[in-house]
Amino acid sequence: IVTVLAGLVVVGLSDFLSSSEDTSDINGIITGDLLIVMAQIISATQMVVEERLLTKYNVPPLLAVGWEGVFGFLTLTVFLVPMYFIPAGKFSGNQRGVLEDAVDAFIQLANSGVLVAAIVLNIVSIAFFNFAGVSMTKEISATTRMVLDSVRTLVIWLVSLALRWQEFQYLQPIGFAVLVVGMMLYNDVVIVPFLRRRGIVRDQQMNIEPVLEPTDE
Repeated sequence: IVTVLAGLVVVGLSDFLSSSEDTSDINGIITGDLLIVMAQIISATQMVVEERLLTKYNVPPLLAVGWEGVFGFLTLTVFLVPMYFIPAGKFSGNQRGVLEDAVDAFIQLANSGVLVAAIVLNIVSIAFFNFAGVSMTKEISATTRMVLDSVRTLVIWLVSLALRWQEFQYLQPIGFAVLVVGMMLYNDVVIVPFLRRRGIVRDQQMNIEPVLEPTDE
């Protein structure tokens, strides 16, 4: 896990070293990274709660994903009402300058078939992603799910480079290499089995002794 975190830190560090903008942009990068860290903490908490509920009540993964979707839809529907009136200033991304403009979103959907197709594909991909994640949480553990989920950053980076949405930074492949190595070490894939076959690494045999010794009566 430490190796995975180290890889992510190196990738994030490339943002600071590659930035040639002014101080305000650097502050924006720091703020964004802090928000991502906070989001990861909340996400990790969700994973732990999911694992507890799935194992304690033996909830089918598909049912859990379905109820999460229902609660998420209802919650965001309620929140969109006050967000429509709350001013956000420079943090707003719409013409009205509010947190969220749901009415404008529906107007954009009505005028763009490409946007509708993108949202539909996004919904389908998230549905499969969440189902796979919840299934992994139930069958293995939430920790393994989060470790594997960190590899998603590598895929996003490769796609961004292919589409030329960002420039190549030398620290990024180093960070992702450390990330992949950490994932392999954690899941006992490729590296440790290879070293085990070579006799470099051996499984430790633990001698488990009974807590209570049998007594002759």
